[in-house]
Amino acid sequence: MLKKTQVPAVIPLKDFLKYANLFYLSIGMLAYDNDGIEKWKQRLLNYNFIFQMVNLNAVLISELIYVFLAITSGTNFLEATMNLSFIGFVLVGDLKIWHIWRKREKITRVVTQLEQLHPHSLEHQKFYAVDESLRGYRRVSIFYFGMHLMLIWTYNLYWAIYYVVCDFWLGVRHFERMLPYYCWVPWDWSTNFSYYLMYVSQNIAGQACLSGQLAADMLMCAVVVLLVMHFTCLARRIEQQVAGVESMKSDMVFLQTAIAYHQRILQLCLDMNDIFGVSLLCNFVSSSFIICFVGFQMTIGGEIDSLVMLMLFLFCAMVQVFMIASYAQRLLDSSEDIGLAVYNHDWSMADLRYRKMLILIVKRAQLPSRLKATTFLSVSLVTVTDLLQLSYKFFALLRTMYVK
Repeated sequence: MLKKTQVPAVIPLKDFLKYANLFYLSIGMLAYDNDGIEKWKQRLLNYNFIFQMVNLNAVLISELIYVFLAITSGTNFLEATMNLSFIGFVLVGDLKIWHIWRKREKITRVVTQLEQLHPHSLEHQKFYAVDESLRGYRRVSIFYFGMHLMLIWTYNLYWAIYYVVCDFWLGVRHFERMLPYYCWVPWDWSTNFSYYLMYVSQNIAGQACLSGQLAADMLMCAVVVLLVMHFTCLARRIEQQVAGVESMKSDMVFLQTAIAYHQRILQLCLDMNDIFGVSLLCNFVSSSFIICFVGFQMTIGGEIDSLVMLMLFLFCAMVQVFMIASYAQRLLDSSEDIGLAVYNHDWSMADLRYRKMLILIVKRAQLPSRLKATTFLSVSLVTVTDLLQLSYKFFALLRTMYVK
């Protein structure tokens, strides 16, 4: 019998946003309006979101108090510096969740615009190379959130697994109760049932913070992938155009359509920077401090299990920076390619008015679209070098303070 060949299906826009939506749903949040959701589900999500945010910020406050007491008393300096890395991670997650929630209406408009531009037939999707864009984005996303999930649950479950293996299974020594993250509360949690509640609370808070961070990063990268796809498609269309063969009216209609398409993509880039600018700035500032403090912890030594977890934490911070910078570089390059495509297409036989209008597209393409961390920073691969230099300066300062 002959095997039935599988007919390729049309890829909807929501497939690009799937991973971001899943992580937002895990904390009871919708990044943009969804008219299809039922009211009782919306209420359930709202209750979950309130619980997650209250718990996350309660854990954050207890960690801040611990660091403040450690610094003022001059004790537990190493634990305080380790906690600063976690605090920076939580603050960034908090800010990302709040900022995306505040920009929800604009995100809804951007998603609606992308839905209108998205190709809805197999023939168009093949020309846009939608399948290739989605497969590349999925590979990066799975590696990205899989690595971070492994990191957070290595921290969260370390002491629980340590107890099971060393005390319960091997009987090596008496188990000393420890929490995943250093914190301060006005009671002795190590001698009563509140230890288990605090352990679960910190685990839930860690996952909520991670979900907020991952969702914002993957939503932004998904939008960048879609914009790069549209820039590339526009450049391909322009390069394939042969002007002067058909009527002047036909050439002008093509050019006007291309200019209008180009303007819509450029406006979406501006909206994207308005939505994700604060999140990007938080990413790069926090990554700088995380690299600094984790590097400091690793240089002063410690137990092998702690060093392994710190190395994993450092690796995740570096991967986040490189992933965002690489996507930003792709956006920069693809937007610049529009001007090159205009020059390369066959325009020599076109009408004079057509050739004059080409100058407008080339001139606009010379100001490429960039991923911006507000007005302070334009993101590209060069940004990674600047970040590492800044991290090293903080690291050297911290080492000097510790030696003294």
